[in-house]
Amino acid sequence: MKIYTTIIIDDEQLAIDVLKNYLARYPQFKLLECFTDPEEAFAYLNTHKVDIAFTDIAMPNISGTELVKLTTSNTKFVMVTSYSDYAIESFELDVIDYLLKPVPFDRFAKTIDRFLSLDIPATETNKAMSPSFFIKEGDEYVKVWVKDIDYIEGMKDYAKIYCGKNYYLALKTLKSLEEILAPYGFMRVHKSHIVPLEKITQFNGRVILINTNQIPVGSSYREALKIYLENKRL
Repeated sequence: MKIYTTIIIDDEQLAIDVLKNYLARYPQFKLLECFTDPEEAFAYLNTHKVDIAFTDIAMPNISGTELVKLTTSNTKFVMVTSYSDYAIESFELDVIDYLLKPVPFDRFAKTIDRFLSLDIPATETNKAMSPSFFIKEGDEYVKVWVKDIDYIEGMKDYAKIYCGKNYYLALKTLKSLEEILAPYGFMRVHKSHIVPLEKITQFNGRVILINTNQIPVGSSYREALKIYLENKRL
């Protein structure tokens, strides 16, 4: 069994204890250290082999995003925070995942699965694969590829997932789907809409265009979207 080394970085001990408890359920992960001081963690990362690091974002002296940018090691990072505002920046840093506190174990388990899948030797088959999940429709389970999603519309406890001319109903809140899909480049742009950023073809300040679909952009989400698009501007 391959062993993966990991560390936890958070200025709150309670948050560290939660992740320690979760990691203890995985014998293939060896927890090397836990840090409440991000500067100490930074020094450690540059002098030790760490396969995966779980780090808070809002910390004194060095933020989690600064830590990722400054670290020269090959460590993979998972961002763990209480604030959804950092999702775009984390996505730009190409981190493995973005977890919102309090982190439920089933969501943590998906992060571990994602990390382990990255360590599978590349073949012509799995190079062509993209993330997917299943939606239950009656007595059947339908696979939905993340790359096929055009946008998602929230409907209270349900979400309508649009893929081309088809759509699927998932018994999931928009908030939970936002957490799941953020690492794949999806962003909340309205209280009732999530979109894949790479599929945006036009934005006039009020509406996004994806293929022929017009998606409204809420005022509280507009600035974050503008920052993302500005970073992509020629």
